[in-house]
Amino acid sequence: MKHWRHWEEMQEAMPGFDGTYLEEMSTFSYEVLELPPYYDKKPCLTSVFLQLMDGKMYDVSLRFIGVSSLKLDMHGDWLVGDIKISREPIEEIQFYVNDYEHGTMSFYCEEVEFLGVQESVEENLKRALTDFRILAGMVEPDCEEIVEALEVLKEFGERPVVAELLLQHVTHENQDIRDAVYEYLWYVDDPRTIGIACEGLQSEDALQRIKCLEILGKWGDGEVVPQLLAVLEKDGDALVRCYAAEAIGATANEATVSILQRLLLEEQDDVAKMGIVYGLERLGHRDLDLLFENLANDYYIVRIRIVLYLTEIALEDPRVLAAIVRVLKEYRDEEKTVAAREAFDRALEELGK
Repeated sequence: MKHWRHWEEMQEAMPGFDGTYLEEMSTFSYEVLELPPYYDKKPCLTSVFLQLMDGKMYDVSLRFIGVSSLKLDMHGDWLVGDIKISREPIEEIQFYVNDYEHGTMSFYCEEVEFLGVQESVEENLKRALTDFRILAGMVEPDCEEIVEALEVLKEFGERPVVAELLLQHVTHENQDIRDAVYEYLWYVDDPRTIGIACEGLQSEDALQRIKCLEILGKWGDGEVVPQLLAVLEKDGDALVRCYAAEAIGATANEATVSILQRLLLEEQDDVAKMGIVYGLERLGHRDLDLLFENLANDYYIVRIRIVLYLTEIALEDPRVLAAIVRVLKEYRDEEKTVAAREAFDRALEELGK
């Protein structure tokens, strides 16, 4: 666009922007600059706009060059929002810029320069915190909106304010809130998370127990191993036992190997068995042949779990990458179940094959 510097770059960064409407102006500075190509002195207004794109807030930086007739009406809770940039080709004047909603600012300028766009990290955090608090206060919050807010908050799992918010809601009266919070506690780096996950192992909900096992597998240490072993030995759900074995592999030491080997012999369910095999793998006792054999297991859940295990092993140990890829391709061609076939495809894509 004529008189708009770096217009093509702006179109790439902000697809669909037509050069007319912008949202809230968060900061601006007024100064006289000597800009190329002629280095004439020009009064300039450099501004940062908060712009919502794809569900996230971004800082869009623009410089208005050759500013004239600048008017500011700053009173009360000053806010410059709903900016409109109009074409005004009058002599040297090319644009008229104004806050058409609040009337707080207006000016003319000769050119506009796009300086860049980047995610507004703090604004996204603040927005997600507010959204989650509002949803938590509703009688029937929308599940998708809960997940959307938590998807943003998970990027700030090390922030005390996020940890505090999620930990406060593990006992929320709404089950959707509770379930979502347990799932996203996996991202929270806070020692209290371990205690909450240990308590959650007593839940009657198998899915919640699995979420707690995933948390303990990531953040737990040797102190939680006795509780994990108790789940592996006594829990009535085979998939829960499978996750318990995986968590043991991530948190235990060599002293636990003999216990896992005994439980592997005693276990009757193939899903749980493969979890124990992977737990032993993580403790340094590998049995690739057994994993390969069970890629032909009659139960598709077993096949999916093994594909996940083999992918992790291949990513961590390049020495076995080629062998694992070869076997995955072989069994993928024979796979008839859609879900399992998709698991094979994702694994091969992740392994770059």
